[in-house]
Amino acid sequence: MEKIAVGDLGDIREDENGDSRNWGGSGNKKLHGWEFDRFARLLEYKAEEHGILVDRVDEENTSKTCSCCGQIRGSNRVERGLYVCSSCETTMNADVNGAVNIRRKIPQSPPTRDMSNGCLAQPGVFLFDRESGRFTPREQGDCKP
Repeated sequence: MEKIAVGDLGDIREDENGDSRNWGGSGNKKLHGWEFDRFARLLEYKAEEHGILVDRVDEENTSKTCSCCGQIRGSNRVERGLYVCSSCETTMNADVNGAVNIRRKIPQSPPTRDMSNGCLAQPGVFLFDRESGRFTPREQGDCKP
């Protein structure tokens, strides 16, 4: 059976003692108004129609762990979107690193060596034509909808 791994955000509103987190006035409003579970529920509903299992996995340390060598270090996440491992010098998008670590937390049967992330979204690129003074879209990558 095919599986999709998603991070389990069930305890996001609680601290390690199970008490409600206090993020201040505006922070609490944002946190408690956020429908973090909605995406996972919709994904589970749609996946079930196609016979796919959605497995919610614990996200602990997935953004701190190097997906290549396994070193756990919070300072490896250099910037919001950049992950640089101080041990093996792997450099990659921080979200891709976390996603690979989440995927590794689900047992696969049979084990697969396919670690592709499929066709990732790519930013739209527009070229400026000096003669016409217009921007024209340029296709990127091999991904086709």
